[in-house]
Amino acid sequence: MIAKLAAKDIMHEWLLSLCLVMAISSIIAPLLLLFGLKYGSIQTLRGRLIQDPKNREIRPLTSKSYSHDWFKKIQNSKGVSFIVPMTRQISSTIEASSSLNNTSRVSLLATAEGDPLLVENGAKIPDKDSCVLSQNAASELNVRIGEKVTLTVRRNLHGKSEKGNFTLLVTGILDARATSVNSIFVQLSALESVEDFKDGRAVPRYGWQGVMPEAYPVYDGVIVLTPILLSKLEETLLVNNTGFTKVKSLPPSELLSITGYKIRDNWSAYLISVQKRAAENESVDAVRHRLRGKNAIVLRYTKSISAKLTTVDGLKSELIDLLAVDAENLQSNDTHLQFGLLPNLRLDSHSRLLIIPKEINIPEGKAVLNINGQSTSTVLPVKVVHGIQSNGKAYVNATLAGMLNLMNYRTVQYNEKIDKLLLSRRGYAGFRMYAETIDHVESIQQSLEEKGITVRTAAERIIEVRQLDSYLTLIFWLIAVVGIIGGVSALTASLYASVERKKKELNILRLIGMFKLEIVRFPLYQGLLLSGSGIILAISFFVIISGVINTLFRSHLSADESLCTLTTGQLIFLTSGVLLLSAVASVFAALHATKMDPAEALRDE
Repeated sequence: MIAKLAAKDIMHEWLLSLCLVMAISSIIAPLLLLFGLKYGSIQTLRGRLIQDPKNREIRPLTSKSYSHDWFKKIQNSKGVSFIVPMTRQISSTIEASSSLNNTSRVSLLATAEGDPLLVENGAKIPDKDSCVLSQNAASELNVRIGEKVTLTVRRNLHGKSEKGNFTLLVTGILDARATSVNSIFVQLSALESVEDFKDGRAVPRYGWQGVMPEAYPVYDGVIVLTPILLSKLEETLLVNNTGFTKVKSLPPSELLSITGYKIRDNWSAYLISVQKRAAENESVDAVRHRLRGKNAIVLRYTKSISAKLTTVDGLKSELIDLLAVDAENLQSNDTHLQFGLLPNLRLDSHSRLLIIPKEINIPEGKAVLNINGQSTSTVLPVKVVHGIQSNGKAYVNATLAGMLNLMNYRTVQYNEKIDKLLLSRRGYAGFRMYAETIDHVESIQQSLEEKGITVRTAAERIIEVRQLDSYLTLIFWLIAVVGIIGGVSALTASLYASVERKKKELNILRLIGMFKLEIVRFPLYQGLLLSGSGIILAISFFVIISGVINTLFRSHLSADESLCTLTTGQLIFLTSGVLLLSAVASVFAALHATKMDPAEALRDE
C-alpha cells in the first residue's frame, strides 16, 4: 500500500518528478560515458598487448652460454610459459631458396610445442622435416603452404669452401604482425645441425662430413697399490701438479666397499682423488710417472655409477651400481687383485661388456643400459655376462666407466649410426622466451637482470598502459565524487521538501492508523523509484551515445574491440550503487517524517 501511494504521488506531481529524474540521469549518464570510455580504451589497449605475443617476449641482448640445467630451472619459473634455446646468431643466418629459384637470406629460429608466436598467429608447430615461414620470407621466396624450401649452409674449413643442403616442407606462414624479419622457424635439432656444420663438426643426419666429438673418459681419482708404505713426501708428490688434490690411505675393507678390489695384507692402498672437476688420462699418466720404479699398480677409479639394466625386449629391468675395472693395466697373472670376473675374460678399452652378479635377474646376452647424467640421459647397448662371485656389484672396463662418468659434467649421447658415445653441446648462446601474461613480463625481466642477463621487453609499453589506467581511474573518481555528492544532495533536498510539503497528508495517515515505520518507507520508496527511473534513462543515453562513438572510431578498431563499453556486470554494479545512495539520501527525509506530530493534522482542520 505504501509503495502504491508513493508511486501515485510521483505520478500526481509528474512534472516535478520528471525534472528530478532528468537531473539524476544528467549526473549518471556522463559518469557512465566517462567510465565506459576509460574501461573500453584500456581494455582495447590491454587486449592488443595480450593478443600480440611479441609483447610477452623476453629477448636477450647479449650472447652467453646457457646450460641445459639453466633452461630447466627457467622453464619452471613463475610466469614463464615458453622457452626454447637458440644457437649463435651468426650461425643461424643461412640462404633459402624455393623451387622457382627465388633466394633470400633468412634467420633460423628455434621453435617447440607451445610456441605462442606460432600458435597465436595461425601456424602449427613444425616437425623435424618441416618449417614455418614469416610473411616477409614467404613473399621473397614466393612459396605457399605445402611447397618446399631448400636451406643452404656454407662454411670455410681448412681453407676449403664447403656447403650443405637440406629441404623442409612449408607447413605454415605467419601473419604479418608476428615478425617483420625474414625468418624460418624450425625444430631446435635443425638449428643445432647448422651450427655444428659451421663449426666443422659432422652431421650424420644430413650426411655432412666433419669431426665427430667423441666422449672421452674422466675419473674421480686413481687407486694406487704398493708393496710398501709411501712416505709423506711421496704422497705429496702424487698431488703436486698432477691434477689431483687429495691422498687418502685405504684399509682393505674400505677399498673393497668402494671399488670391489681385494689385496694381500702386506700391500698398501691409496685413493688419490680430485675435489671438484674430474681428472683425465693425462693426470693418471702423471701419477704413474711419479711412481716409476716402485712396483706400484695405478688403477683408474670412478665412483659407483647408478644405472638401469633392461633386457632388449624391455620385459625385465634391474637397478645396478657400476664399478670400474681397470683391466687394461692388470696382467693376466696378477694375483694381487681379485674380482668377480670370469677366468681369462678380457675387458679391453673398446669393450661394452657388463659383468653382473648372478642374483640379478637379467639373462646373459644383449641388453640396454639406461644412464642418467647431471643434465641428460642416454641409452647404451651392452653385452651381459654373469660374474663368478656374488658381491652385489656390476663391472665395466675403466674407459667405459670414465665415459659414463663424463655425463656428470657434459652432455653425452649414444649415436646408433656410428655406435659411439658422442659429446653434445655444453650450452646455448641465447633463447626465445615468452611470459604467461603481460603482467609477468616486468618481474621476469627483473629476475633475469639480477642474474646478470640483460634483456629487452615491452615492459615500458605495458607500464604506460597501467599508468594510463591509474590516471584515468583517478580522474573518473574525482569527477564521480563531485557528481555523487551533487546528486545525493539534490535528491535529499527534493525528498526532504516533498515530506515537508506533504506534512498534512502524512499526519492524516498517522491519525488513521499508520505506524511510524510505514511512514518512513514513503520517502524511501519515492527515492528508489526516482533514482531507478533516472538510471534507466541514463543507461539508455549511454547505449545510444556509446554506439555512436564506437561507430565513429570503427575504422581504428577490430571487430571485437570497442572504444566505449561496459559489461553487464558493471552496469548491475553501478545500478546497485545508485540505488544504495538514493536509499541513503532518503534516510534524512524519512527521519524528518518520524518527527511529525499527528495532532498537527487536527489543528490544521
